[in-house]
Amino acid sequence: MEIPYLEYFGFSEKPFGMSPDPSFYYESAEHRQAIDHLTFFLAQQEGFALIYGDVGSGKTTISRIFLNSLNRDTYNTALILNPVADEAEFMKEVLGEFSVTDIPGTNKELYDRLRRYLLEEFQKGKTNVLVIDEAQLLSYDLLEFIRLLSNIETDKQKILHTVFFAQPEFLDKLKDPVMRHLSQRITVTYRIEPLTYAEAKAYINYRLFKAGAKGSLEFQDRAMKLIHTASRGYPRLINYICDRCLLVLYAKSSSSVDGHVVSKVIIEESIPLSTTRHTEDSKRLGLRRPLLIGGTIAVVIIGAAGYYFMITGAFKLFSSTQIRPQQVSVAQPPLPKPPAPSNPPAQATPTAQPAAAASLPAPVHTSRVAKPSSKTDIILKKVYVNKEAANVRSEPDINSARIGVIVKDESLKVIGEKTGADKAKWYKIKLYEGREGWISETVVTEKTGNR
Repeated sequence: MEIPYLEYFGFSEKPFGMSPDPSFYYESAEHRQAIDHLTFFLAQQEGFALIYGDVGSGKTTISRIFLNSLNRDTYNTALILNPVADEAEFMKEVLGEFSVTDIPGTNKELYDRLRRYLLEEFQKGKTNVLVIDEAQLLSYDLLEFIRLLSNIETDKQKILHTVFFAQPEFLDKLKDPVMRHLSQRITVTYRIEPLTYAEAKAYINYRLFKAGAKGSLEFQDRAMKLIHTASRGYPRLINYICDRCLLVLYAKSSSSVDGHVVSKVIIEESIPLSTTRHTEDSKRLGLRRPLLIGGTIAVVIIGAAGYYFMITGAFKLFSSTQIRPQQVSVAQPPLPKPPAPSNPPAQATPTAQPAAAASLPAPVHTSRVAKPSSKTDIILKKVYVNKEAANVRSEPDINSARIGVIVKDESLKVIGEKTGADKAKWYKIKLYEGREGWISETVVTEKTGNR
């Protein structure tokens, strides 16, 4: 299917595809560490290694890069992508991946053929590497069978080296007492953490470059920060958000991804803004990642001031005094704030545009410009956001529609209060162009003094 924005932006191919593509591989520090651990694993001639991480962290891509890095004159490799199988089907798939053509039928014949192949290749000086993706899907019986395959060895070393790529729940299986014989044999483990903000920014720019981006396409710095917050640093979700942002730009005949565009995608695609995840107890798994700390790790980190609202595409986000957007390939320091005019002109009411042809709204700074409402609201107090990111709701109810996104330390004007169904206090806050929303007291702090 033809991708509509390729020609518009001058891409030679899709920059943010959802399938793992080694040609678009961006080597972050985490990914480099994972491959270094596997290199060490093979050098030590160990039996089992484990690389694990959350959904979309890049495990499948790393497995491809790792296999592609192995010299075919030295290594025989087998990659199992769908490990939901019984022993017979599993052995057939492994033999097929090892390019064995005379595959027998019964379990005993399959085992004998696989054993003979491994021994013959070892005697030729070859190293046999088995990589299993999505290993968390393996049944207990199949895991035990894979452990038994590792018993095919010489007096001095293993002749089959197995690497599991899995989601964190795989560790739950390994902690089961019935799996202790396998877990004790996994001597190298590494958890892939999400990309940092700097890495996510470089990742986006790298993929744009690899796809052949031309012309004036840009991702503004604030947009990058919001993408990192919403994606939590996971490459697959970064790709998804960026792809949708490009579709929005194409529909609007624009070339600049700003916070408005990202907010539109986040809300329309129902992407949650924050989450927490834990690092599992992997004490029994041998070599563990340096600096891996147990406990809950908050992964939503954003330090930018300002916030991004989007209700039916009408909110404006940055200053009416134009701030030059940051080009994707050039770092640019923030400009100083312009002096406030003595008699600021009243802002004109924007004219509605058709969705497919409208340009993105002009940048508007939240603290200086807002369309006056039809009535004068009494400002009860001011509060500021004390969380990394917070949602604005249409009603004082956690289950009501999310209509906006606010980031840490943003100051808000409170024009009303109400106790919600959850018994918590909710603040009615002033937004743009006469619009209003609700935010929970649990994510804000009352503003005092000069704060």
